[in-house]
Amino acid sequence: MKKKKLTKEERIRYDTLLKQMKRYEKQGVELLLSGERCSPEKLASACAIKEHGCYMGDYIWDEKGKLAEIHYDKIERDAD
Repeated sequence: MKKKKLTKEERIRYDTLLKQMKRYEKQGVELLLSGERCSPEKLASACAIKEHGCYMGDYIWDEKGKLAEIHYDKIERDAD
């Protein structure tokens, strides 16, 4: 399957999110996309391109106040 060429706006979103998620991963934060563990690259791609919908991040903190997980779940739009 051929990869879609990113627009300038998508490339900026992708690069920014990828850098942020790699930093979190390095700190031991678990990354999840629609309930499944994923790489920073996969997460950034899904969120930046928005080809298959929009995603919202939910930041999960442990009992000591340290960021432990980030869950990105697809946002469903209501039909008007």
